[in-house]
Amino acid sequence: MIIDPYGRVTFSPGYTESEEYRTRLVKWRSYQEVVFFSNAGVLVLHWGRRLGKSFTLGAWAVKRCLENPGRLVTVLSNSKQNGIEFIGAAAKYAELTNAVLASKAEFKDESDGDLVENMRMEIRFNFGDGIVSRILVLAANPRTARGFGGDLILDEFAFQEDSEAIWDAAAPIFSENKDYACRVASTGNGRFNMFYKMANPGSDFLVSRIRRSEAYRMGVPIYHPVTRREITPDEARAESMDKASYDQNYECSFCDDNAALLTFDLIEKAEYLVNDDRTRECFICSQEWTFDALKFMENCRGPMCYGVDIGRNRDLTVIVAAEKVGGCIFVRGVLRMANMRGQSQLKEFRAVFGMRNFGRACLDRTGIGQFLVEFAQDLPGVGQHRAEAVHFASREPRENKDGLEREDTGLVTELMAMDLLRVFEGTGIKIPNEREFRDSLRKPERIATSNGVKIAATRDEAGHADEFWALALLVRAMKVRESQFAYEAPVREPSTPFLSDRHDRRLIALV
Repeated sequence: MIIDPYGRVTFSPGYTESEEYRTRLVKWRSYQEVVFFSNAGVLVLHWGRRLGKSFTLGAWAVKRCLENPGRLVTVLSNSKQNGIEFIGAAAKYAELTNAVLASKAEFKDESDGDLVENMRMEIRFNFGDGIVSRILVLAANPRTARGFGGDLILDEFAFQEDSEAIWDAAAPIFSENKDYACRVASTGNGRFNMFYKMANPGSDFLVSRIRRSEAYRMGVPIYHPVTRREITPDEARAESMDKASYDQNYECSFCDDNAALLTFDLIEKAEYLVNDDRTRECFICSQEWTFDALKFMENCRGPMCYGVDIGRNRDLTVIVAAEKVGGCIFVRGVLRMANMRGQSQLKEFRAVFGMRNFGRACLDRTGIGQFLVEFAQDLPGVGQHRAEAVHFASREPRENKDGLEREDTGLVTELMAMDLLRVFEGTGIKIPNEREFRDSLRKPERIATSNGVKIAATRDEAGHADEFWALALLVRAMKVRESQFAYEAPVREPSTPFLSDRHDRRLIALV
């Protein structure tokens, strides 16, 4: 068989001289073409999702069957659905190229029920005189890996159980015969599996790595999940609820096998809508508090408490404001400040710390936050107790289930993160339903170390979990009993030196 660079198929006289085959054009993308024509013994495909892995390898399997009459191509799949998809891709390629007349190809499904372990599907290519090539799809396990004799395809290998045992069973068979070849394909699935060892940049295997963003530049379209308009990879990533999963599924990264501290389920149960002006219960502001936000918060019955995560260039400064209603923490305001000078940030602190229903705040004094915290504590009626400075690198005694201090200590960030987790698990908090807020809450992870479990958050272009830490500081501020800080019950109308219609309806800052 001869295949030209466009995927058109003709046959050498060895086994096709008595048949007339027609060919059709297969429009390969460049990265598919490289894999289809590769002569490598073992080739690892680390491709983003929906970029044509199944069709490329299905076509490769057909090619191997036709080039080598009597060849067996074994496909080990992690699910019956993936096995059916692979068989369909192989059949589609055979049909597109007219590589085999329909009367010469047979499809059989000999699976015993729907259980994946009983999966057995095959396509048979009959050349006459008892010569048959087969594509055989089986469930992935070490036992089936030992039984093949020919080419091998490990489909979605990162999701196969006992992947290391499967590879140990399969490798000796094709390593002993230079005519056998192996293709290993998958998207990523963490770092504790054989696929990661084979596909990571430091491995000794030949790897074809294609990211969605690269395929997009080659003409592979992406469509919005709701509107169905064509979008860019950056827009698709922005729409994703879980950036780490998106990067692993589409951009060929490998997620750590650490679990996010706050699950989607916990976050979703705590969210409420904030974009309906008729029932607005939370204001989200950028760079400065709006007049309506200040008026709304001052009219909350309080006491109003605040968590302040301070940043300047790389990270945002985020203020999260909340009150307790019936034992539940309701977030009432969020302010994000990017690249703002300290004096401008202090002005926004004054706006809320000067309200008559101000209760207490916890502020991050790590790094540049030290000076802003000191200035905030010097504001009239505030002081060090009502504006607590928290250093993220400090350690504090742990508490038992009764709230009493133990002898051992923990990093303050980990203690605050676990306090926040307990509040979410107890359904004791309501937060704004906003993607940016949700993305920040998903960043901190539990990371297993030799010294136990620690909490860490990744930094990306959107920040370093700034909203998460501001919310954790808020919960810390509320741990103190209300009787330990003074506040005045709010009136229903805004009070005057803080709220005014003068100067673009903005707060007149106290000097």
